[in-house]
Amino acid sequence: MKKFLSHILITVLALGCLTSSACTKEKAATAPTPVPKPPLGEKVNLVWQHENKPEVDLSTHEKLPGVNVVSPCWYVIGNEFGKLEDKSVEGYVERAHAKGYQVWPLITNGFKPDRTKKLLDDENAKKFVIEQLRQQYQKHKFDGINLDFEHIYEADKDRITEFVKQIRKATQQDKLILSMDVTVPKGSPNWSLCFDRKALAEHVDYMMVMAYDQHSASSPKAGVNAGYDWVEKGILNTLEEVPAHKVVLGIPLYMRLWHYDKDAKRFYAKTLSMPNAEKLLTEKAGDETLRNRWLEKERITYVSYMENDVPYSFWHENKTSLEHKAGLIKKYGLAGVASWRYGFEKPEIWPMLEEALKEENKKEKNK
Repeated sequence: MKKFLSHILITVLALGCLTSSACTKEKAATAPTPVPKPPLGEKVNLVWQHENKPEVDLSTHEKLPGVNVVSPCWYVIGNEFGKLEDKSVEGYVERAHAKGYQVWPLITNGFKPDRTKKLLDDENAKKFVIEQLRQQYQKHKFDGINLDFEHIYEADKDRITEFVKQIRKATQQDKLILSMDVTVPKGSPNWSLCFDRKALAEHVDYMMVMAYDQHSASSPKAGVNAGYDWVEKGILNTLEEVPAHKVVLGIPLYMRLWHYDKDAKRFYAKTLSMPNAEKLLTEKAGDETLRNRWLEKERITYVSYMENDVPYSFWHENKTSLEHKAGLIKKYGLAGVASWRYGFEKPEIWPMLEEALKEENKKEKNK
């Protein structure tokens, strides 16, 4: 009898172990894939520095609240053989580090599709680009690289992905963060369809979605630069191909002032900075033709007036409109924000963005 009971007990325990093991496996199979910690350790708050003039040299200016990455536009692939045009600044990285910034210099293809095609077809040229970038890292000791490859033939989509993959291997050797700028999906062949965002996302730490130029300067029709509804749709379309923890929202610190040319029968635009927009509004304050209208769908104020019988208009990008767009970071769990460009903004923008990311940064630290 004792042997019989012992046998039953052993059998029950064995079945329990099997059941427990099965449950454990089932839980492991259904458990959500953990989101990896971001390479930066917190949400990205990047600003691009477009040139090296003293008035926009972020390495010498007072620290911008909340900004943790600066991206000076230093390198251009200048020919089909991969020769870099070098605009780097000696001592910049050390000064930026002392202020608490990381430095991710920007490299562009010059927006030349023919040159880019020849480069992508030449393995030696691509290797030469990478060799020079590694030499620049050894010289400056920056923290990452920001790729700004634009205006590429759609037929070169796979080749640009392969090039980024090769750059990735080199940056991993030097332990550099790699980011890449892309337009919103579903646009023109040379400016949007040329990116295989899903494939590119496998080879970069961050993907900056340049959610602006909804109506570019060359548009014959006046329009908003970055309407909230358009930006949100662009982010949602990107998230179909790129994980949220790699997507950085690119925002504009500028707008466009449009006027209608009766002879040409079309609109023309010029870039308008935030301070210049405020100055213009002050100048036109007593003008009977001045009109301001809040657009709920775009979440921005539309401004119009007449000057010498010529209609002028702009969609006023300011703290309020950008705060709405910055809310998408929390809404969709994005990796942060990138602002184009330093010098176009009003100072109040930086504390607003810092506050928008504060709660999200707490979540990152608790992961």
